[in-house]
Amino acid sequence: MMGSRIVIKLTILIGLLSILSAGISVYFTYTHSRALLIQSAKDKLATATQVLANRYSFFITDITKDLLFIAQLPAVEEIASSKSPQTSLQRKRLAFALSGFLRSHEEYNQVRLIGAQDFGRELVRVDKAHNTVHVVDGIALQEKAHFSYVYNTLLLKPGEIFVSRIRLNKERGLLDGYGKPSVIVATPVYTANSTVFGIIVINVDLEKMFALIETDIPEGIDVIATNATGDYILHPDPEKTFGFDKGEQILIQDDIAITQRIFSGEYSSIVSEIPDLRSADKRAVISLTKVPFATQSDEKYIVLGLISNLDSVLDDSRQLGITSLKISLAFGTVFVLLSLILARKITTPLQRMATTFARFKQGDPVPELSLNRNDELGLLARNFSIMAKKLNAQLLELNTQRQYLHKVAHHDSLTGLPNRILLEDRIEQALISARRDKAEIAVMLVDLDEFKPVNDKYGHDIGDKLLQECAARMLTCIRETDTVARYGGDEFMIIISARDLMLRGMSARHVSRQVADKIRTALSQPFKIENFVLSISCSIGISLYPQEGEDKNTLIKHADLAMYYAKSAGRNNVKLYTDLQID
Repeated sequence: MMGSRIVIKLTILIGLLSILSAGISVYFTYTHSRALLIQSAKDKLATATQVLANRYSFFITDITKDLLFIAQLPAVEEIASSKSPQTSLQRKRLAFALSGFLRSHEEYNQVRLIGAQDFGRELVRVDKAHNTVHVVDGIALQEKAHFSYVYNTLLLKPGEIFVSRIRLNKERGLLDGYGKPSVIVATPVYTANSTVFGIIVINVDLEKMFALIETDIPEGIDVIATNATGDYILHPDPEKTFGFDKGEQILIQDDIAITQRIFSGEYSSIVSEIPDLRSADKRAVISLTKVPFATQSDEKYIVLGLISNLDSVLDDSRQLGITSLKISLAFGTVFVLLSLILARKITTPLQRMATTFARFKQGDPVPELSLNRNDELGLLARNFSIMAKKLNAQLLELNTQRQYLHKVAHHDSLTGLPNRILLEDRIEQALISARRDKAEIAVMLVDLDEFKPVNDKYGHDIGDKLLQECAARMLTCIRETDTVARYGGDEFMIIISARDLMLRGMSARHVSRQVADKIRTALSQPFKIENFVLSISCSIGISLYPQEGEDKNTLIKHADLAMYYAKSAGRNNVKLYTDLQID
């Protein structure tokens, strides 16, 4: 009887301890995996937010380039220098050029030349309505001197840019743009005698602009944006956007208190777990970053961010918890049954286990528990081995996913080349090495000539394959120590370090010119893609460190300028920024 009671007590004790141990293991496994998944979601969202902010900055930069390009058109210079600025022929020439420009930019809905005289009267205006370009003339041209973007831009120096507040368009006459979110970007036009003549203005459709910027944002992730005050510009609920233009101020600080740290200047970016904006009983992760304007503007910055619901992220954690719970219950049941039958025989295996763990406590190597035993210890050892294998497999999967996310964040999905984020890091590293070793580097911007007609004629699939082939050919023209990256669209950027070449008496100028000629030759060979034979060329601009710039932005800017000169010289050309200065 005494033996039976001991067996029963021992059985109950072992069963309870096993269930308790398994429950604690399940709890910590679940909470730890949940924390890992949430942190992974935060890191991924923060990376995606930075990519979004970079795209916005690049977009504004591209608009400023377009403005300065228009301001330097011969037709603009002729109107500015003419004593009769409303001459019909000159206006028609400029309107024709602006019409083609407007057609090629989906996000632009209006381009204008506004004079400084006659109360800021529009001299040339081209509108886009229902995807059709219209040239506005005669009495339809309006006076705009009372708008802030006009008198603020007229105060700027040549080449400076003004960016208006993002708000609903209140200007009459623009059919597609009235009442819609827009931003106005402008630059002054000066005469040959340094007198301000007027301004060039581009109206940007904010909805179309963000539709282009949000490319590749996964489903289930919402984009959010505010101005420097905290007013919503973009929000999952359209009723909350542009409240300041509708008579009701709706601030993000009132909805999400932690965002106040950005507007107070305490942080430039935040990542936090919050109640989901669509459903308060669910959880979400928000990532916000401050994007300052590098030009004159009504506002110093905007705030961009992404919001992701956590349900899909935590599904994996819940599944792991359920699986672990099932395993623990199965183990508990097995332990209870085995202890009931073999309670008297379990002492010896437990003593052996105690001896084994005692050796572990002393720091000695722990021998592998036998998997061939037919008793409880053998079963326990096998089950723990199975669990260890499963946990190792899950950790391996987590590491694989983390490596994949890192690759996606730093490489172009089409060509596999480094993207802009990784490119900028490579340039910074190259500059650090060059400064330390007193060496030279070359930054090359390669633009494919006539790529858009190929894309339009044969379709985007052929265009994408052509970009992949071009990337592959360019890789064959450089060394392993150099970098080829996709800069955007049909543009590629190459970084060439001349440290080892310098030891052999070769300059970065000489080497970069050789590489550029190799790339031109490689890309000029016909491409056979599917059933088509395609021929293209390229225009290449080169800037050198330290002769033509000592920082990343200056080198990229000068390479871009050299590339534009190469393209304007008839395409299929190579230009060094140094040559432009000599000329």
